[in-house]
Amino acid sequence: MNPDQPLPDTPCYCSSLRQASRYVTAFYDQMLSGSGLRVTQFAILARLRPGPAPVTRLAQGMVMDRTTLARNLQPLVREELVRIRPSEHDRRERIVELTASGRDKVEAILPAWHRAQDLFDQQFGAERGAQLLATMRAVVGSGLHELGGAATPD
Repeated sequence: MNPDQPLPDTPCYCSSLRQASRYVTAFYDQMLSGSGLRVTQFAILARLRPGPAPVTRLAQGMVMDRTTLARNLQPLVREELVRIRPSEHDRRERIVELTASGRDKVEAILPAWHRAQDLFDQQFGAERGAQLLATMRAVVGSGLHELGGAATPD
């Protein structure tokens, strides 16, 4: 094989989704670079915009395991953009909430995020973008995750 030839595309859904995710993540990180946050951190803050959420529910909504979420929350806690406190109903449950600084940070970043959204729509197409969102939401809601342990080769 000629080392100058491009590598063949993979037929693997997972690999292709991860490539696209890395590609789009790098674009959004560039667009938000002036904020000091990565798009993954902004996504957490934006999820908390409507109000506080238990760690477990936030992790589920972000489709992250609790350990990954905890690792992503650490710099946000350190920067005092979020606060984690015990639940008033169950002291074992932890609640994540935006601080006033966190709310201000989200509002300050929203114009850059909207610009990223607009550029994505311009480059990819707004209709295709809407279809892509619907497809990704359908993948997350497909129940595929629950099949992972059940799918064993014969």
